[in-house]
Amino acid sequence: MKLLLVDDQNVVRETLANALTVEEGIDLVIQAESAKEAITLQQRHRFDVAVIELSLADRTGTELIRELKTFADTRVLVLSTHRDEFSVGEAMRAGADGYLSKRSHLRDLVDAIRTVARGRTAVSQDVSAAMVRALHRRESPGSGDVVAALSERERQVLRLLALGSSAKEVAAQLAISVKTVETHRARLCAKVATHSVADLTRLAVRAGLVEA
Repeated sequence: MKLLLVDDQNVVRETLANALTVEEGIDLVIQAESAKEAITLQQRHRFDVAVIELSLADRTGTELIRELKTFADTRVLVLSTHRDEFSVGEAMRAGADGYLSKRSHLRDLVDAIRTVARGRTAVSQDVSAAMVRALHRRESPGSGDVVAALSERERQVLRLLALGSSAKEVAAQLAISVKTVETHRARLCAKVATHSVADLTRLAVRAGLVEA
């Protein structure tokens, strides 16, 4: 099995790589510290499983998930500090095959990697409840209630995303971190139960933030 580790925390990534290299059935472990590097490496090596952190400096984790899933037979396992329902829900809707928090043990990670490699879903116990809540949000109040409940910052982020700005561009324009933009977008997507840019754009139109 060929494995890609994507995390911008060097100590975490390097420690995991050293531990996973000796596991039976894992033939190659290559590291990437950014989404851009991850895609370049995936094009070159066609990894079987990518283990990724959601918070990356150059791109959101959900954007990376969608890009990695364009490669045939690639399985994506999230290993993140985020355990909230918005992050979990958006990652799974983006196409993640599994989701573990960084509170998981190494053995749990190894088992999850093998599980997703076999085409099954792996979710750690401490995020399973969050995933259920995220899926149930599809039964949330109507779009009018969603628009009315938006905070001012959510409206700003929604408007820029609807206008086609990337998470990095939104962060620069609003003088906030990419991680904060990712959190706001996750919450917006969870509120309308989608990861579709088109759906977010329709929400922005209903909120009067952009013209139809």
